[in-house]
Amino acid sequence: MLVPLAGRTPSANPRNRNAKTYDWTTVENTAYDGPSPELPAKGGRQRWHRETRAWWDAVRRMPHCRLWSDTDWRFAIETAVLVEAFWRDHPSVAAELRLRSAKLGLTHEDRLKLRIRYVDPDDGEQVSTQAPAAVARLDERRKRLAGDDAP
Repeated sequence: MLVPLAGRTPSANPRNRNAKTYDWTTVENTAYDGPSPELPAKGGRQRWHRETRAWWDAVRRMPHCRLWSDTDWRFAIETAVLVEAFWRDHPSVAAELRLRSAKLGLTHEDRLKLRIRYVDPDDGEQVSTQAPAAVARLDERRKRLAGDDAP
């Protein structure tokens, strides 16, 4: 069943003359079962709200999680803290939670905006297997720029 989505989806044929800076990222539509962090322990006898735990279990199995780096996982855990606050009667975090959910690509519409496309394994379409781009450490760059070549 197809559900209409709000907002414009990215056009396959843009009308401007600028070259596309990136294309669609195609991910196999199978649940991610690779390594992912657990929610951190809370102090004392406190436990995570059951809705927060259900949210985390759903997020950590999304197919495009296989593209995430350590910072993406950290961002997701920080978002879980907002989910926890929301379920613990702090509705004031809802706006920030909505923005973070979009950045994580939690809904189909969010993934369209991020240009992430899920394909079924039997479709025969080329699936992206590339790992996330490596990020240069700033402290190493600063050392190189300062002329300090010692490790």
